[in-house]
Parts: sequence; structure tokens; C-alpha cells
Amino acid sequence: MQADLRRGLSFVRRVGRVDDAVVEPPLPPARVVHLPRRGEVTVRVVEGPAPVLLLHGWALTADVNFCHLMPHLSEGMVAMDHHGHGRGPSRPGKFRVDAAADDHAALLDALGIEEVVVCGFSLGGPVGLELARRHPDRVAGLVLQSTALRFDSPTDRVTRPLLKAARPLTRFDIGRTAPLRYFSDTRKRSAETERLWPWLRRELVRAHPRAIVDTMLAEYEFDFRPHAPLVAGLPTAVVVTTRDRAVPPADQRDMARLLDAEVLEIDDDHDVFLADPETYIATTMEAIRRVTA
Repeated sequence: MQADLRRGLSFVRRVGRVDDAVVEPPLPPARVVHLPRRGEVTVRVVEGPAPVLLLHGWALTADVNFCHLMPHLSEGMVAMDHHGHGRGPSRPGKFRVDAAADDHAALLDALGIEEVVVCGFSLGGPVGLELARRHPDRVAGLVLQSTALRFDSPTDRVTRPLLKAARPLTRFDIGRTAPLRYFSDTRKRSAETERLWPWLRRELVRAHPRAIVDTMLAEYEFDFRPHAPLVAGLPTAVVVTTRDRAVPPADQRDMARLLDAEVLEIDDDHDVFLADPETYIATTMEAIRRVTA
């Protein structure tokens, strides 16, 4: 647990200079979309008959979380950053899981997309669940990865008061580099992450520190267990990261049980999407196949 807290709460760190001449992954083209009462957002869209809505994790952007997966979703794909993250909606107020779900429903309206399969990683899981509960006609299936119905592990209980205490410091931009510190260990495990690191450094500091804190606090308030029966009949696959130090695997399996979901496993940690992209892609594509079969 000490290692997790050291990585997750190492707020004081300089961003440093990032060279503009960086290697970027082959992402789909981006477009700017206006969302009523939310402003302009940058989204990535691949038109196709079976679109997958990608919902990224805490303190990330969709580009970072799904940079290796996006090129494989040739049947259709939509990706937008959450409120307070990257290039996401700029509506006022703190991050709220239910409001984030409504943001993505508004995006589907703006793009004229009737129905999607939701692929939600970590924070994207709660957002996807709320989207299915609040807008059931828009969700054809769920792929939930490295996530849970409730975030209340021993580490979470220790981190919650620390985040509340650190929140006033975010006015001084302290905490912006916390995601960099978290993923610095991933560079040692993945040559591709090392190659993309200058680009990742630029992307991983896009979330404002206050948004980072408020989003995590919103996750701690989230509890979907009372609503699980409402979506239990929806085709769902849960991808369990069996060595996950951020979301206990037991909580991931418990979610799968309550949602009557198929389970696929990856023997890796919470950073698998960067640390082992080949396994992550293969497992995610299989989960999507099972949900849409």
C-alpha cells in the first residue's frame, strides 16, 4: 500500500520542458464538436456500423488510455475526454459521475449516433454504468475494465482524507504531475511506453489538479450496487486485471457477479493498457466480440 500511496500522491513535481517534436501514436482523426451548455470538445470518431464509446480512466485522456486500441476499432468508435480532463466539456462545477454520463449522451446526440457498446476503463466504468442507467436506449452492451461498483478498499479509505486535505493546494497547480509519477514505473516495463514518453508527458498533465482531486472524491462517493439489477440484463463483459493495485481484483469480480457478466482476465496491473498493449488489445476486442455476439 505504501508504494501505491507514493505513486498516487506524489503531487509536488515539476512538469519540465516537453519538446514539440515528439513521436505520436497513430490515432484516428480528431474533430471539434459543439455540445449545448458544455462548449466545444475535441473528439475522435471512426464511422461504422457498430460504434464503441471509449470512456477513459482517472487523470488520463482518451488518447492516452486507448491510444493502442483505437486503430483496431474499424467498425466504429467515439472517444471524448471527461469533464475536467484534457479537451473535455467545460461546464461549471465539480466532476460528477452522473453529469459525465449525460455529457457523453449529449455527444452521441450531436453526432447522430443512436446506440453504442460502452468500453469503460477504471473511472470510465462508473460513467458507463450511469450512462446505461440514465440513457438505457443508447447502450447496447458494456465492457468494463479494471473497475468496480464501489471504491472502498483500505487504500481508498486512507487516500480519501489525504486528497481532501490536499485539495486547497491545487490552487497553486500542485498535483498536475501526479499522473506522470504514477506511470513513470510503466516506462521500465514497456519499450513502447518509453518511446512514446515525450508525447505521454504532454498528455498526462492536461488535467487540472483540482479536477484530479474532485474526480477521485466523486469516485469515492459512487456506489452502483443498489442499481445493479437495472442493468443486469444488459450484455456485459468484465475484464479483470488480476494484479491490480488500484482496484482490488475481488471488487472487480464482485461487480461481474452482480451484473451477471462474462469475465475475462489479464494477469497484469492497472497500467496494462500501456505496459502490455498487445494483451490489452486482444482481450478488449474479445470482450467486445462477446458483448455484440
